[in-house]
Amino acid sequence: MSTNKATTSQEDMHPADVIAALRKRGTSLRKIAHENGYSHIQRVLTSPWLAAEQMVARALDTKPEALWPSRYRDPAARALAFRQTRKIAVTMPVAAGGRSRRP
Repeated sequence: MSTNKATTSQEDMHPADVIAALRKRGTSLRKIAHENGYSHIQRVLTSPWLAAEQMVARALDTKPEALWPSRYRDPAARALAFRQTRKIAVTMPVAAGGRSRRP
Protein backbone atom coordinates (compact mmCIF):
# COMPACT_ATOMS: atom_id res chain seq x y z
CA MET A 1 0.00 0.00 0.00
CA SER A 2 1.43 3.38 -0.97
CA THR A 3 1.29 6.23 1.53
CA ASN A 4 1.32 8.75 -1.32
CA LYS A 5 -2.17 7.87 -2.52
CA ALA A 6 -4.36 10.92 -2.96
CA THR A 7 -7.28 11.16 -0.59
CA THR A 8 -10.64 12.41 -1.81
CA SER A 9 -12.95 11.49 1.03
CA GLN A 10 -15.89 13.85 1.45
CA GLU A 11 -15.46 13.73 5.23
CA ASP A 12 -11.97 15.24 4.99
CA MET A 13 -11.68 19.00 5.33
CA HIS A 14 -11.75 20.59 1.90
CA PRO A 15 -8.35 22.01 0.82
CA ALA A 16 -9.84 25.49 0.38
CA ASP A 17 -11.24 25.32 3.92
CA VAL A 18 -7.82 24.39 5.31
CA ILE A 19 -6.24 27.34 3.51
CA ALA A 20 -9.01 29.68 4.73
CA ALA A 21 -8.65 28.47 8.33
CA LEU A 22 -4.90 29.07 8.19
CA ARG A 23 -5.43 32.51 6.70
CA LYS A 24 -7.87 33.39 9.50
CA ARG A 25 -5.09 32.54 11.96
CA GLY A 26 -2.66 34.80 10.16
CA THR A 27 -0.52 32.08 8.63
CA SER A 28 -0.24 30.03 5.46
CA LEU A 29 1.12 26.73 4.21
CA ARG A 30 4.18 28.57 2.92
CA LYS A 31 4.89 30.17 6.31
CA ILE A 32 4.44 26.87 8.13
CA ALA A 33 6.73 25.13 5.65
CA HIS A 34 9.50 27.73 5.91
CA GLU A 35 9.34 27.82 9.71
CA ASN A 36 9.88 24.06 9.74
CA GLY A 37 12.63 23.79 7.15
CA TYR A 38 10.55 22.86 4.09
CA SER A 39 10.28 24.79 0.84
CA HIS A 40 6.59 23.91 0.45
CA ILE A 41 3.97 21.58 1.90
CA GLN A 42 1.00 22.16 -0.43
CA ARG A 43 0.88 18.44 -1.24
CA VAL A 44 -0.55 17.80 2.24
CA LEU A 45 -3.88 19.16 1.00
CA THR A 46 -4.38 16.24 -1.38
CA SER A 47 -2.00 13.46 -0.26
CA PRO A 48 -1.04 11.90 3.05
CA TRP A 49 2.12 13.42 4.54
CA LEU A 50 2.45 12.75 8.23
CA ALA A 51 4.88 15.54 9.17
CA ALA A 52 3.03 18.22 7.20
CA GLU A 53 -0.33 17.04 8.55
CA GLN A 54 0.99 17.52 12.08
CA MET A 55 2.34 21.00 11.31
CA VAL A 56 -0.94 22.16 9.77
CA ALA A 57 -3.01 20.66 12.59
CA ARG A 58 -0.87 22.38 15.22
CA ALA A 59 -1.25 25.70 13.44
CA LEU A 60 -5.02 25.18 13.65
CA ASP A 61 -4.93 23.94 17.28
CA THR A 62 -6.42 20.58 16.36
CA LYS A 63 -5.35 17.04 15.54
CA PRO A 64 -4.55 15.84 12.01
CA GLU A 65 -7.23 13.15 12.23
CA ALA A 66 -9.84 15.91 12.72
CA LEU A 67 -8.79 17.50 9.42
CA TRP A 68 -8.26 14.32 7.40
CA PRO A 69 -10.15 11.44 9.09
CA SER A 70 -9.94 9.17 6.05
CA ARG A 71 -6.15 9.14 6.33
CA TYR A 72 -6.29 7.79 9.88
CA ARG A 73 -8.71 4.91 9.43
CA ASP A 74 -6.12 2.24 8.65
CA PRO A 75 -3.69 1.99 11.58
CA ALA A 76 -1.23 -0.13 9.57
CA ALA A 77 -0.95 2.52 6.84
CA ARG A 78 -0.40 5.26 9.43
CA ALA A 79 2.26 3.16 11.19
CA LEU A 80 4.06 2.75 7.86
CA ALA A 81 3.80 6.49 7.19
CA PHE A 82 5.18 7.23 10.64
CA ARG A 83 8.18 4.95 10.08
CA GLN A 84 8.90 6.56 6.71
CA THR A 85 8.56 10.14 7.94
CA ARG A 86 11.61 12.20 8.71
CA LYS A 87 11.47 12.92 12.42
CA ILE A 88 11.30 16.66 13.00
CA ALA A 89 10.63 18.99 15.87
CA VAL A 90 7.57 20.95 14.83
CA THR A 91 7.81 24.62 15.80
CA MET A 92 5.13 27.22 15.81
CA PRO A 93 5.36 30.84 14.65
CA VAL A 94 6.86 33.26 17.14
CA ALA A 95 4.13 34.27 19.57
CA ALA A 96 3.71 37.65 21.22
CA GLY A 97 6.62 38.08 23.58
CA GLY A 98 9.17 36.72 21.08
CA ARG A 99 9.23 33.05 22.05
CA SER A 100 8.21 30.22 19.75
CA ARG A 101 6.08 27.42 21.10
CA ARG A 102 7.51 23.92 20.86
CA PRO A 103 5.50 20.74 21.27
